[in-house]
Amino acid sequence: MRNEIWIDGYVPAVIKPLFFGSEVCKKGHEFGPYARSHYIVHFCVSGKGKLFDKFGEQDVTAGQMFIIRPNEITTYTADKVHPWEYCWIAFECNNFDLFDTDKSVYYYPKEIADELMDLVTKKISDSAIYTALVYKIIYSVSTKVVETECAVDKIIRYIDFNFMADISMAFLSKTFGYERSYLYRIFKARTNKSVKEYVTDKRMKQAKVLLGRGESVTGTAYAVGYKDEFNFSKAFKKRFGFSPNKLSKPQKN
Repeated sequence: MRNEIWIDGYVPAVIKPLFFGSEVCKKGHEFGPYARSHYIVHFCVSGKGKLFDKFGEQDVTAGQMFIIRPNEITTYTADKVHPWEYCWIAFECNNFDLFDTDKSVYYYPKEIADELMDLVTKKISDSAIYTALVYKIIYSVSTKVVETECAVDKIIRYIDFNFMADISMAFLSKTFGYERSYLYRIFKARTNKSVKEYVTDKRMKQAKVLLGRGESVTGTAYAVGYKDEFNFSKAFKKRFGFSPNKLSKPQKN
């Protein structure tokens, strides 16, 4: 029995790798503003920085890549405290709408950056290898990267509706099927908070609402997920700078 499947979409016919490299940047290191005639994809493997392009100022942290398109003016700057280390690959393509989206920063599959770093270390310059790598990048943007971002969205929505429950990295890792360190990395990159910080923030915001409505400190503590009033009051004061008793109204007999 013969199976034949026609392929959807258009893949550029001509990919020409140009150069590649890596750099551990100094604090505040800046490159640009420049405009190029080719594509460059940077993979941030550690630290963080900022990209300035037609979409404005964008934060880039470890686990993310940023795409520089042909004929676009860009500047990118390493963080002044935790400067990034990145690797990059530049290439020409006969399709200038290769990454035709509304942004330049994406999460990347770790194996792609690992492969590029390995090639840089070994100083391999076989064009066929880099052509294949570019196609992996194209595929990651259109599929796997989207899946990763959707996964983070699902986790955020879950926390938003269940912040009063006992939520931990171990629980989320098991529930959503992601390795703990990877889950921590993609969640931190999206929210700039750890899961614990995000949960606490949600609890404190809801607690402030409940106390403002006249709920007791004890009742509010249990309602937002704390097992005792003491730990709740401690967390609340740390978050807002004053005791929850200041908001709680005396209960009438």
